[in-house]
Amino acid sequence: MSELKIKFRYEHGTADSGRLEIYDAAVALHGIARASSIVTHAYLNGEIRTRAEAVNGAKIYIETPKRGSFVYEATIWTAGALTSGVFYDYIKYAFNEAVGKFNQPAVHSNALDKRIEPTLGELPAVLESALEEVHRPIRQDKKIVLTVTRPRGEELAVFDAQSLLYLRPATVPAPHEISGNVTKYNSLTGWGKFFDLVEKRTVSFSIDLESSERARSLITWSLHENNMSRPGLLYLNANAVVAPTGSIKRYIVHGVSDYPIA
Repeated sequence: MSELKIKFRYEHGTADSGRLEIYDAAVALHGIARASSIVTHAYLNGEIRTRAEAVNGAKIYIETPKRGSFVYEATIWTAGALTSGVFYDYIKYAFNEAVGKFNQPAVHSNALDKRIEPTLGELPAVLESALEEVHRPIRQDKKIVLTVTRPRGEELAVFDAQSLLYLRPATVPAPHEISGNVTKYNSLTGWGKFFDLVEKRTVSFSIDLESSERARSLITWSLHENNMSRPGLLYLNANAVVAPTGSIKRYIVHGVSDYPIA
């Protein structure tokens, strides 16, 4: 049996009195429950569960809120052994990518990469609504900052008024021609990563699994070419999911071509 703890500390503004407005606190706790369940289930099972009522292989409890700011402490119990360092790194990756803090390619350990690979960009996308609930006290009082930490205080994520903005994206036609190459792809889920030549960075994408065989084969071809250090240039017809800050979070792909799309 393994036990791991995650602290959610709301500080500054009204939180420094050790109190939060009851509805804000309730919504935030619901978001903490959902986010913790989604991430834990994804880590243990390599799949995304959007409703997140329960986790296969683990139970999550909440400790009594502590004074001195406003602190929730979640306790995760798993039946088997759990590598704490990798699990905490996984939480750090998921929470930070969901709020746009891992836009550039990051260097991860092989153990962490193996956990990320099945979920790719899908996990941060599914976390958006849960993390918006976690931000509820911040929405009411922009001075509040939420710090997510390991038990001894090692920082995993920091949420504030700026990260709240990033969690309210709009879906619009892509603002520019999308060209580049696939760097990661999960053929079972349709989620992947695409290096966009205009953005000059890697952007998550999803493609419907009912898309044409040619479209899906071009995606896997581009990934293979990238793995062989060759261009593998593709052009995507897609909508962009854009944060209020103007940053593109991900592409919803409707068409794929190996030549410019008119």
